[in-house]
Amino acid sequence: MKTVSLIFLSLFVFFSFPSFGQDDRTDRLGIGVGPAKMYGDNTGVHSQFKFKVLPVISVDYSKKLETHFDVKATAGWQLVNSGDFYSMEQIDEIAEANLPHAFRGNVFFADVVPIYHINPNESGYLPSLIKVYAGLGLGYFYSQRTDERLILGDPRRRTETYPASDSGVYIPVRIGIYKDLKSDADIGLEATLMISPFSELDGNDQQQKRFKSDMLMQFQFYYRIFMGK
Repeated sequence: MKTVSLIFLSLFVFFSFPSFGQDDRTDRLGIGVGPAKMYGDNTGVHSQFKFKVLPVISVDYSKKLETHFDVKATAGWQLVNSGDFYSMEQIDEIAEANLPHAFRGNVFFADVVPIYHINPNESGYLPSLIKVYAGLGLGYFYSQRTDERLILGDPRRRTETYPASDSGVYIPVRIGIYKDLKSDADIGLEATLMISPFSELDGNDQQQKRFKSDMLMQFQFYYRIFMGK
């Protein structure tokens, strides 16, 4: 009798345990918002943590491929501003190169990133409270700005402003965490590094920074709803 009871108990555990953790991730639609900065040639003194922190907003759609992999498309907007961190000597040097020392504007971006889920829910395993993912992809940006440049030879040190824009490809690197909610949604945090290999984000290529590439650095809070449930 004890043997029969043990067999039934084992069967019950075997069939019920997968319900604790199932491969139940679905396609998701999300919106994110948070702080961001630009790493460029005229965006501050980064080694001294002197730079502007401004908002970024984005929307994304994640398509599930299999247990560990999604493909995620993201589009968004980031406010950018060089700030006022340079000395007169530095501004003169930039003007001699016929480049702007300041700007303000917007960066619009869109990318596609394959996402790897490190600890997704899997049948037969206890689900993780916090899930982690990472991805590397390819994107395209459009930088729309008002640039400011010192007028050389002007004894009053006047400056001129003019519209400027640049566009190009970038490489997005994303790392995120999220938690499933009781509703058909999840919340999460995502850190993104967008690398512009040709240094085109801020209209200045004088290379006053340690790394050649211009970059957008973002940290966003996300809310995502499940699709298809």
